[in-house]
Amino acid sequence: MITITNLLLPSQAELAARIKKTLDNEGVALVADGGPSMSLPALRLMSSGLAHHLTSMLDQIELGGILVGAWNKAFAVRQQLEKSAKSPGKELFLQLAEHKVTSTHKPYIALMKDGHELGRVPFNVIVEFTLQGAVLRLLDGEIKDIQTGRIVKGKGTIKCGELLLLEKEFKQIDVPATIAVPQAKAIPGLFRPAMEHAS
Repeated sequence: MITITNLLLPSQAELAARIKKTLDNEGVALVADGGPSMSLPALRLMSSGLAHHLTSMLDQIELGGILVGAWNKAFAVRQQLEKSAKSPGKELFLQLAEHKVTSTHKPYIALMKDGHELGRVPFNVIVEFTLQGAVLRLLDGEIKDIQTGRIVKGKGTIKCGELLLLEKEFKQIDVPATIAVPQAKAIPGLFRPAMEHAS
């Protein structure tokens, strides 16, 4: 299972060090519930906890879910899904041209004291990659799995508020022979994938 953690994040110790360094240099404003944002310099002391929770959240966002979310919004794929829905029990295979997928996520970590939320540490995660050779297996109007494919290039950024924590580029990644489509589940933060054809 490939997740955003696998694609982007360094070790938790390195991520914690990056968080601490960023906060030491610039600080971050917390989003306070129902009020103005507030600054909390002591956040740098919580860098290990922030790194742990961010890693856990991004480990729940699977590559298969990102891809299916984008493909479900693509007109050509939707047409084939409608065709599949009209032929129950019949598998259809759809080969996709090279294309670019962009996925944006806005998870946050709530800071609690005595059962009350003091504020939230907001993150902004953007992953973009170009995919080749993807073949989708469609059944009963749904994408059931991804048969093949490879990421030929990609990049991602993670910000804490408006502060850049890390930026990473990655080259070719062979997608496992078959990726099962994950079942719908709650994913922290906004999940807004989009797809466009690579030029």
